[in-house]
Parts: sequence; structure tokens; C-alpha cells
Amino acid sequence: MVNEEKTRPRARSSGLEDAPPPSSSERDKTPVERAREALRRDGETTRRVGRLLETLGRQVLFATGVGLTAGVVGAAFQAAMNAASRSFAANYAIGFPWALLFLPAVGLAIVALYNAARLSVDAGTDRVVASLTSEKKASLWLGPLIFLTSTLTQLCGGSAGREGAALQLGGCVGLGAGRLFRLDASALKIAILCGMSGGFAAVFGTPLTATVFALEIACVGVVYYPALLPASVAALVGSAIPASLGLAPFRYELPDFPETSVALIGKTLLFGALCGAVCVFFCAAVRRTTRSFFARFPNDYFRVAFGALCVIVGTLLLGTNAYNGTGIGLVEEALAGRSAPDAFFWKTILTALTLGAGFKGGEIVPVFAVGASFGCVAGPTLGIDPTLGAALGMIGVFCGATNCPLTSIVLSVELFGTQNATLFAIVCGVGFATSGRVGLYRSQRMLYSKTAFGKDEVGSARKT
Repeated sequence: MVNEEKTRPRARSSGLEDAPPPSSSERDKTPVERAREALRRDGETTRRVGRLLETLGRQVLFATGVGLTAGVVGAAFQAAMNAASRSFAANYAIGFPWALLFLPAVGLAIVALYNAARLSVDAGTDRVVASLTSEKKASLWLGPLIFLTSTLTQLCGGSAGREGAALQLGGCVGLGAGRLFRLDASALKIAILCGMSGGFAAVFGTPLTATVFALEIACVGVVYYPALLPASVAALVGSAIPASLGLAPFRYELPDFPETSVALIGKTLLFGALCGAVCVFFCAAVRRTTRSFFARFPNDYFRVAFGALCVIVGTLLLGTNAYNGTGIGLVEEALAGRSAPDAFFWKTILTALTLGAGFKGGEIVPVFAVGASFGCVAGPTLGIDPTLGAALGMIGVFCGATNCPLTSIVLSVELFGTQNATLFAIVCGVGFATSGRVGLYRSQRMLYSKTAFGKDEVGSARKT
């Protein structure tokens, strides 16, 4: 005979029977005592929420101050760099580029200034990144020095950018604010990230990119979410300052392209691999040139003077100033569908000579110029429109050089819109994977393998 208890369907549990029975002390409490206990618990919850809101309020207030300061400094730096670029271009246009002949003197002055501040000549963005990944402390002198020396480098035709310098400026602003308020180590790290995001946003005008870049730059494969709110506030405030002063950010409206197809995706995959190879070429050229200069010329003054002579001779032999300065002109030409086949090569060489010798400036816009020039030429060989190829190359090479894929995808949206976001994501993914362990910043930590699949590939926090 079938047991009816077993065959009867069980009623769905409401979960109440799983609650533990009240203890004898709980049963003995009067309703008034129970109400007091509930109020006490609610009071503790309220106090915890209040402390959390107070902490968030302090973060927002601090980030606003850092973003405001970084925005003012960034706007002044952008104006100074624009004036220096226009001055060199005007000098070059009137005939012989006399300003170029002052490049060795500028190099000697840069070395003297860094030695007076007791800073290594190769101290730059990497020093700020090192303050995030190790116990090394960046010097506050790095800020005013990079402002002055980058402007001088630009004034006399050095091939260097400005966004990397803006990261240094902003990082020093955050570091100074953190030390002023005597923040502990973890809060000081957030302060530096706020300054970096505010400085980058002020110079380049892309607040979302600046936020993600600050969170992603220190460790490859890790996004530092505790700084998300303050970094985004600093970036928004920092980008608003130059905009209010009439300093327009770089934007480009891509024309309408055909809908994404399987064939176009396949071409984009191959194109992304080529971008990874160009990234390796650029980073290797800068690093090997730097190592060669330091090995052959241990004296800083001889090294920077020799590097200046190389830049002068190279510029005169090429017969153009297109490869001097930041390279934003090369980016605009490439996005218009016009680029010389060897433009990316010569921009890489002159940038490697400039930075390797010890001149100051950023690496990011030169990376944009190299990627865009290459993409404009390589795109049509794969059946990709030259303008789209320039945009994809610009983002893909930047992704591999910085090892920041999320930043690169956000940057593509802020610069070019969402029309071809899928293609940009593919280029970033392939360029990031194929660039290997190279990168612009030696202090950047790589915690995970770029191509880990099927097994845990946690690294030992090795540097790129």
C-alpha cells in the first residue's frame, strides 16, 4: 500500500519555518523593551548611512577642488602649448626654421632644471604611475617642470605631445592636495588619480575617457573602482574649465559608412593585429632609443645635445615640419583621408629621438598620429575606407601602447560617436592582445596574461 504521506505534494515553503525560535530572553522582553531595541538598531543603521554619506561628501568636495585646480592648470598648459606650436609653425613657414637651432640650448636648460630639482632627466609620466603601483613618491617639482619644459620643447620643434604631460601635471596637483590634507596611503592614491583624470580631461576634453584612464592605468587587467566617483567628478570639473575659456576640445565627425558585415569584421580583426604590430614598433623604438642614448652618453648634457642635433638634421632632411610638435596635424590629415605612406614611420623616429634624448612632453598624441597615419594607408589595402581606417588605427595603436582597452573604447565613443563602436571594440581587443607585454609606462603592473584562456593566469605583478 502506497504511503499517502510520501505521495502527497508538499506545500511550498514560505521560509518562516526556517527561522530560529526566539530565545527565552527574547520571549521575556516586554513590548516596550522590544521597541527600544528596534530603535537602537535603526539608530545604528542611520549612523552608518550618515557616516557613508559624509565620506562621499568629503570625496566629492575634495575631487571638486582637485578638478578645479587641475582644470585651471590644464587650461593654462593647453594655451601655452598651442601658442608654442603656432610660433614654431610660423617660424618654419617664413623660410629657414631658426627656432629649430635653439633646440640644443633648450635641451641643456631642461637637464639643468631637472638636476637643480634633484630629479632624474627621464622622470615623467612613468614616475607618477610608479607612485600608484609602489612606494616610490613623485616629487611636486615634477608639475611646474613638465609645464615649462614641455612648452620649450614644443617651441623649438621637438616631437612630443601634451596629454602625457597633462597626466603628470594633474597627478602632481592631486599629490599636493593629498599631502596638504595629510591623507593616508590609500586616500593619497585616490587623490593622485583625481588629479590625473582632471588634468587629462582639461587638456583633451574627454571626461569619461579621463576617468576610466585614471582607474585603468596603474595595473593591466584591474580597474580601481574605489576612485570611480571622485575621479569622475574631477574629470567633469577639469574639462569644464577650458571649455568655459573657449578652448575647444578635439572632435571629429565620421561620415556614414556601410553597415557592419561579416566581411568587414574579418578585415577589422586583421587590421587590429596590424595595429598591435605598429604599437610594438613605436614602443620598442622609444625604449631602445632611450637605452641606446643613455648607454652611449652617460652625461645628460651630451646626450640631450646629441639628440637635439639628430632632430634638427632629420627635420632638415625630410624638408617638412609635419613630424615636429604633437602630431595633431598628422591626425587631422589622416582623418581627412590624406596621409603619406611613410608618415607613421618618420613620426615614430622623431618622437623616439626627442623623448629618448631627454626632452619633455607626452607620448599620447604622437601615438594617435602614428596610428592614424598608418590606418589611413593600411585601411584601403584591406578594403577599409581610409578615414575609417585612420580612426580605427588611432584608437587601436593607443590601446596597445597604453594597455587600457576600456579607456580606448570609451575614447572612440567620445571622439567619433557610437556609429562604429563594434569595430572599435574589435580593434581594441585585437590590438591589446597582439601588443604583448610592451607599453609606454614601465611602472605599469601586468597582473593577468592578455591571452589567458582555460586556466588561471594570475601574474606576479610584473612590470610592462
